[in-house]
Amino acid sequence: MPAIFNAQLSEYGSFYQVSNVFLTEVKYILPNAKYVDLPNEVALTLKNELNQGKLITIKKPYVDDRKSPDIPLEHFEITQPKTLDQKKSQLKSKVNQRISAYTALLSALDIYDFFVITGKLQALGFNILDDFNKENIYLDIINTGNENIISDLERFLELKDKFDRILKKHKGITDYFREIDECDTEDELDETVKLWSSWLI
Repeated sequence: MPAIFNAQLSEYGSFYQVSNVFLTEVKYILPNAKYVDLPNEVALTLKNELNQGKLITIKKPYVDDRKSPDIPLEHFEITQPKTLDQKKSQLKSKVNQRISAYTALLSALDIYDFFVITGKLQALGFNILDDFNKENIYLDIINTGNENIISDLERFLELKDKFDRILKKHKGITDYFREIDECDTEDELDETVKLWSSWLI
């Protein structure tokens, strides 16, 4: 039976840290990360531990040189973050879980629709991606009176709004990660988390 859950992994020297656990489909939306398939019961346990703020790591050979497609729970080391670097890493992991939640709002169909619609409108002479002249382009499309083209415009605007919200969230998270990295003490780290807490909800 194919795995329905994946762990997203971040590389740290001789081990990987589990950044997130989610349904397999999400990895196709975030294709540049490293993933490993998980048995369902392992995935659910790891997700629960991440939600409790635990640090989860696994030695590289257990992932890269495994003999079985299934990774047992005992190959993962689950601990409470202790050092400043571990706490920074775990804070980023918690935010990465939010990132995947926002990104998962975009289905493969959304992405497909976006490219098909923009290509179709471009072929008809409407440079729909021109931000400097977009109001006039939208008006030109509406003035065609063609219900199919107008429907495409409506779908394009719906998708663009969704993309823009996610891009804004990603930009904020990048800034948050930078501020986390610049913290030299746990007090500074706590203050940074406090300042960002309402935005990250």
